[in-house]
Amino acid sequence: MTSLTKEKNDPHSLKNPSYENLPEVILFKIFSYLYVGDLCRAGRVCLRWYNLTRCPILWKSVDAHDMQLTSYQVQKLIPILPACVKYLRICSLSTQQRIPFLSPTTTINIRERCPHLRTLVIESAFIAKHINFTDITVEDLPQDLSILSLRKSFFHTDQFFCSVSHPTVPKVKVLDCTSCWCVSDNDILFFSRLSDLQEVYLAGCPVTDVGLVSFLNAVTNIKVLDLEGTSIGIQTMRVMSRECKSLEKLYLGHTKVTDDHLMAIEIAAWPQLQIMCLKKTYVSCVGLRYLVSALRTLQSLNVTTCSISSECVLELSVTMSMRKKLIFDKDEEDDDDIEYCDHFLLRNNYIER
Repeated sequence: MTSLTKEKNDPHSLKNPSYENLPEVILFKIFSYLYVGDLCRAGRVCLRWYNLTRCPILWKSVDAHDMQLTSYQVQKLIPILPACVKYLRICSLSTQQRIPFLSPTTTINIRERCPHLRTLVIESAFIAKHINFTDITVEDLPQDLSILSLRKSFFHTDQFFCSVSHPTVPKVKVLDCTSCWCVSDNDILFFSRLSDLQEVYLAGCPVTDVGLVSFLNAVTNIKVLDLEGTSIGIQTMRVMSRECKSLEKLYLGHTKVTDDHLMAIEIAAWPQLQIMCLKKTYVSCVGLRYLVSALRTLQSLNVTTCSISSECVLELSVTMSMRKKLIFDKDEEDDDDIEYCDHFLLRNNYIER
C-alpha cells in the first residue's frame, strides 16, 4: 500500500488537514494578499488562523472595496480597526440610496481610531446629509492624511472643502475625484483651497475649459494632472502650458485632443514632464513630431489606438532612442466601453502603503 493510500485511509489524516501544518510565515504571506473581508473569513477557520489574521501588520492596508458596505456596516468596521492603519479603502452599495455613507460621528471615529491614516479611498458613496447639504468637511479627516479619493461619489465641494484653513486640516497632496458627476466647472475651483495639492485626478468628470482654466490659474505646484474623459479644449492647453511648470505626468487619453491641442504647447513648457498619455485621442504624426521636439524630458508616451502610421512610429522611436527615454506603445485592440485608463488606481497599486 502506498503512502498516499495510507493517508487516505487514515482517519487521523482527516482531522489534521495539510493547511494546519503550514509554517506561520507562509500563512502570514498568504494572508497579506487578502482583502479585509477574506481576511476576516480566514480568521474564523481556527484559533491559530484567528491569531495570525489579527496581527497589526496585516491591517496597515485595509481594502474593503469588494464588500460594498452600508453606512451601518461602516460603523461596525471602524471600531475593529487598529491604530496602525495607513491605507483604508471602502465602497458604498450605491450613491442612489440618498443615505449618508459617512456621518460626522463615523468620520470622527475614523480620525480617532486611525490617527496615522495616510490614504483614504471612499468609492461610490453619498457623502452628504441630504441632496443640498454635506455635513462633514475635510477637517474631520485624520490629520496625517495626504491622499484622498472620493471617486464616483456625491458631495458638495464648497461645503466639503470649506475648512481648509483650519490648523487641524490634513495636508492633502493627492486628490482623486474620478467619475464624480457632481464635480463640474463651478466646483473644481474649490480644490485650489488645498495649498499642498500636487496631484489631481478628474477623469470622467463633466469639466470643460471654463472650470479648468480658472483652476489652473489658481494652483501653483501641480505635478500630476489627469483629465482623461473630460472636455478639454485648446484654451486649457495654452493655460496649462503657461502656468503648470511643475508638471511631471499628464493624462489626456480618451478625449478629443487633436494636433491643434498639441501645437498649443509652448516649446519646453514643462521642463519636468516625464509621462504623457494620449491613448484613444485624435492626434496624428504631425502633432506627435511637434510634441517630441517640444518636450525634451518626455520619457513615456502612450498613443495606443491612435491613427499613427508605422513609418511615424519608427521615426519617433529612432529619434527618442537616442535619448533612451521614450516608451512608445503600439496600436492594440481596445475596449470601447472603457472611458479612461484610471491612472489613480494604477498609481495606488504601486505606492507604499
